[in-house]
Amino acid sequence: MNALVCIDGDELKKKVYSLVKQMGLNAEAVTDTKAALKKLEYHIYHLVIMDDAFDQNKGFSGILDRMNTMDMSLRRRICLVWVSNKLNTNDNMAALHSSVNTIIHQDDIIHLKAFLSRALTGHKNFYTVYNESLKQAGKA
Repeated sequence: MNALVCIDGDELKKKVYSLVKQMGLNAEAVTDTKAALKKLEYHIYHLVIMDDAFDQNKGFSGILDRMNTMDMSLRRRICLVWVSNKLNTNDNMAALHSSVNTIIHQDDIIHLKAFLSRALTGHKNFYTVYNESLKQAGKA
């Protein structure tokens, strides 16, 4: 599985990147929105992690806009995690409103490995059922 890390700030980026690698994912880190969008265009990522400050806040909205306009069959394969310094961890209403799969507060980053494991498992389980339903209905 591939992961794209869109985090601003060297310390936080290193923590997230190394943790994602420890989880056995093929992680790539980018430094700006242009690089992130190019990678999203040509590669399939199962996990995309971004924070509020990525690319001076332009990156967050740019990536989110791209995610919201990509083909839904592709978007459903991506678990989009938002590392926020404003919103609480697991704020499901804010996640739904922001079109992300889940939110983790920066103060909870020490629990990132367990959090990502649960998020990826939940995402996989949800869409496994969804995709099976599509197959049974003859639409996949």
